[in-house]
Amino acid sequence: MNRPRVALAGAGLLAFILGSVHAFSILLLALESEFGVSRSTASLTYSIALAALAAAVLLGHRLYDRLSPPAYVAMTGALAAAGCTLAAFSPSMVFVWLGFGLVFGAANGLGYGYALQFAGRALPQRRGFAMGFVTACYALGAVVFPVPLRFAIAGGGWAAALLLLAVCLLITAALSALTLAASRVTYALETENTQPVGGSLRQQTIWLWLSYCGAVTAGLMAIGHATGMVAASDGGTFWITLAPIVIALANMVGSLLAGTLTDWFGGRSVLTGLAALTATALLLMAVAPQLTVTLIGLSVVGFAYGGTIAAYPAYISHRFSTGLGTVVYGRVFTAWAAAGLMGPAAAGLFFDLYQNYLLALGLAALSAVISLVIFQTKAQGETKGYCRNTPV
Repeated sequence: MNRPRVALAGAGLLAFILGSVHAFSILLLALESEFGVSRSTASLTYSIALAALAAAVLLGHRLYDRLSPPAYVAMTGALAAAGCTLAAFSPSMVFVWLGFGLVFGAANGLGYGYALQFAGRALPQRRGFAMGFVTACYALGAVVFPVPLRFAIAGGGWAAALLLLAVCLLITAALSALTLAASRVTYALETENTQPVGGSLRQQTIWLWLSYCGAVTAGLMAIGHATGMVAASDGGTFWITLAPIVIALANMVGSLLAGTLTDWFGGRSVLTGLAALTATALLLMAVAPQLTVTLIGLSVVGFAYGGTIAAYPAYISHRFSTGLGTVVYGRVFTAWAAAGLMGPAAAGLFFDLYQNYLLALGLAALSAVISLVIFQTKAQGETKGYCRNTPV
């Protein structure tokens, strides 16, 4: 038995089921109908979930080695299912915010952050591939779950969809725990003591935070308005429906490929290339807003975004060592939550003002360029690949 690969499969299962949180848009209309609330009030549920997710990734490292991997995964799945169940039987929006937003969101961050770091420890010489695989599984969950949730809503409304999700969380988390138990791989404690290079830990973390924020702001701004951008390019219903699917698939491919490339060529080279690719695609979409250019550009941005969120944790893990890297990544990851709130909101504001996405795309491209410049000038340390002499 290849125990590290079995362990990676278990981490992937956990990431897959937790990715369902990002299928929230399917639940949005059902939530409005169930409680008779406005779109902004219903959407606040997802915002709370994102904030709780980021906070859990930030603080979760304190818990990672307290339980065995199977016990930790089972705990995470049970907590997530409890949050969804509370939201399903909620008498008011307050308990929806508490159950789906706070509890499910926090469980999501605890599980996703753990799956990433556990995968990196299970395959230390293929850390980029392992983390890219987990990221791709997380994205796959967001692609797959809208379909069963849509059927559940049609059959029984909001409560049926949330209860279905709770059952899926329990079953998949149990399968993940059993897989991890079979692998016998543990969450290894840090033995290295790598110190920051070229500046204090605080300074390096701040620069990485700013660079990561710029990179994912560009991606999330475009991805969050993909359907609107296709519609603004005179795309019909078919293309408007297809756009999010294409972006999600490109996202998964980017995660897998960038993680592997990070192992071979180093995170700095890969992340620099992804930022340049993002900026180029966004600028082309801004100056040539035809449907074909928009669809190709969104695919490229989705690919680069998936690669970025996979390559950054691998880069940080190698840059600072696995133990310290886990702490640093938790801090840097909060930039993702900030970008998720700022990017799409800014794009919507600019569209309302000018009835096009020209300024939004231009600023998103600028954000990617700023990310690239900060990363190249301020992020120091790792410069080479990690597994040139390691068998695949």
